[in-house]
Amino acid sequence: MLISYPLLPADAADQSETARFNAMLERMQRDRGLYPVTTGNRWHGGIHLSPGEEPIRAIADGVIVAYRLAPDTLEYSGHGRFDTSFVLIRHETETGENTRIVFYSLYMHLRPKGLLTNAQREQLTSFLRNAVPSADAVQAPANTRIWRKEVLGFGGQLYGHPTVHFEIFATETDFAAFWRDRGAIAAGNHGSEDVFGDMHFVIPANQQFAERHPRAIAPHKIDLPGANQFFDLELGQAGQNNDRLHVVVQLETGNRIATTFRLDDQGRINGQVGDPVRQDNYEYELYRLATALYPDCPSAGFEYLRFGRLLGPDTTHQVENWQLIRYTDTQTGYINLADPAHRISVLSDADFPMHWQKLEEGDAASPNDGIANVARLTELLQLPATPSAASLSAPADFATRATDTDVAEKLRHFICKHPSEWDGSNLETRYAALRQPGKPLQGDTAWKDFKEHVEAMTFWARTGLSNNTIWHFHPLQFIRHYRQCGWRSQRELLQLVPQNIIRKPGSHNSASLGHWESPAIGPASTLLDTHATELNNALRKFCIDKPVRQACFFGNAVQETQWFRYLRESNGTQPTLHLGWYGRGFLQLTNPNGNINNGNNNYYRYFEFLGRRPMSPPGAQETTWRDQIATNARHAAHSAGAYWVWPNKSAPTQQNPNRPQVDSANKYADISATNVRRTIATVGIGTKTWYYNQSFTNCCAAVNYPGTVGQSPPNMNGLVDRSTAFTNALMVLEDLAAFPDVQGERRFVPEDYTRRVVP
Repeated sequence: MLISYPLLPADAADQSETARFNAMLERMQRDRGLYPVTTGNRWHGGIHLSPGEEPIRAIADGVIVAYRLAPDTLEYSGHGRFDTSFVLIRHETETGENTRIVFYSLYMHLRPKGLLTNAQREQLTSFLRNAVPSADAVQAPANTRIWRKEVLGFGGQLYGHPTVHFEIFATETDFAAFWRDRGAIAAGNHGSEDVFGDMHFVIPANQQFAERHPRAIAPHKIDLPGANQFFDLELGQAGQNNDRLHVVVQLETGNRIATTFRLDDQGRINGQVGDPVRQDNYEYELYRLATALYPDCPSAGFEYLRFGRLLGPDTTHQVENWQLIRYTDTQTGYINLADPAHRISVLSDADFPMHWQKLEEGDAASPNDGIANVARLTELLQLPATPSAASLSAPADFATRATDTDVAEKLRHFICKHPSEWDGSNLETRYAALRQPGKPLQGDTAWKDFKEHVEAMTFWARTGLSNNTIWHFHPLQFIRHYRQCGWRSQRELLQLVPQNIIRKPGSHNSASLGHWESPAIGPASTLLDTHATELNNALRKFCIDKPVRQACFFGNAVQETQWFRYLRESNGTQPTLHLGWYGRGFLQLTNPNGNINNGNNNYYRYFEFLGRRPMSPPGAQETTWRDQIATNARHAAHSAGAYWVWPNKSAPTQQNPNRPQVDSANKYADISATNVRRTIATVGIGTKTWYYNQSFTNCCAAVNYPGTVGQSPPNMNGLVDRSTAFTNALMVLEDLAAFPDVQGERRFVPEDYTRRVVP
């Protein structure tokens, strides 16, 4: 799933995900337009943002459902009190093999098109740039596609306050397809196999913890494969947990961070237990750890260490996942999270495991009046448990409570089902309580103004949606949640094939000219029809799930497969190349010259990772295994992911002590490096621009020529080709102004770039 925030500041290139999210929270207006309640204690399905002069962008690929470009006259733009222009988009994508997700994003109070500057109008997506303003909400022509990051407009105003209303919702049917209720998962059972984000372990009370890992030596180390290589461990304390625990395990830039929370009797989070447990380099060493701890099948062991359970077909006799967990405020210890006797449930962010709660208007004290008086909401705001209609706090009081850090986090995790405020029908019944004496809409004048306000902005009848009662999310929390998901739909993967590429024959340092070419996606579409699922499984397993890691991976894989066309080197037209052990799979696993080298080669190393025991010299079985990497979807992808993260692609030797130590390519992808603008002469087309990135270049070398990692640039084949694929992947997967122009100013769009439009 690809999703980003509606505001993308140009200076956010070096921010972490947490920093980006917190920066967006700061753009929320804190005294009005809060989620999920607004003035008059009415449900409010979105938030109000302060966009300044930054453009409002589509958060994901989708189709425009309805829109309004109001004329820039007082008569049509809320009589000068509020702007009524909006865009509503339907988004459809995937978060796993079995999870299709459909949701809608709404951008309201956009500035009238006639009040935009020429430069601002030029930024609008082409459909809106060419659309004619009208006072009425209208449906877009069928299949009017919008692409993530395209500009939808600029912030307008609401009663004199610059603002934009931003909302995300799902219909009942669509919500049911991706919502998972953690409370329905019994102790010892696991969540969905469509895993993404952080791993979560729910540990029953009174479990025994050990002071040390049972396979540790000395007693603080795991003996890793290789000469004198160890993984350092902490010593814990033996004991038992008195509370039921919820442990969140996050893998971030190589490290493992495990944070423990207590659960109350209802299974809700009830405070953090002590400090998180941090293990440096844990993720970068997963391959070596799996090889050391699960010698019968390191691939299966890798999944235990990565996910806490098996998701693929590989198995191991060692059903264990010993991890260091904090189980009291002052004690940590080791527990086998995979032992069935402990009845530990294993979940992921795909199961909505933390904080998320559903609230329905039908649970309210007066369920038919449109007032947000659900008990759990009023309890959080410290109001009576069973309030009468319209008895929530006054707006100022609500704003004070709603911006309290703890309360705000809980409010962001409420998913609220109620009628859309953009449906103008049934107003008399829905808001009758607000017309009573002492209420905000008492009197004919107040009601007339309110009704006029609603009718000027409503549009639901033009959406084609049959039911106006829908599930609303806090939009920023929704985006933050799903930015954890690295699963890519086939449409998203196809966009990774550049519309135009620069192919430079020979080595990077050769004098050859570049060739400006436009790869066809027909073969890529055919390949991904059969391989997209396993490719996603491999990305997920080997932690290639963050945008920049994926951009580095696909910058190599798309080029090595000749733009998602072939899984055999030269499409297998040279069958005797390397005595048949030529490149195969998404990263063209190769055994140069066909020299088996006593099993010390890339093919055999992959076989052994799967728990196979290949013979040397190779026979029919080894040849079958070899050929599967080009013909079997799982092995084509899985071999590439394994090669991407395995250690010792290059290592110092006694003969060459200066050779670089090259381990997981994720290490190089995680090091932030600036794109450097470069140009190249091409045959018949003239000079073209491409971008050099040292971090990506190190990934290229790690895959293609490991001994040159760290050189700037390495003298390797295909660096310009790969770099154009990397630039395209950054455009598809990331959302940053990362491309310097000739003056050095960073732009959102690279020079000589054309988006590949996928039907």
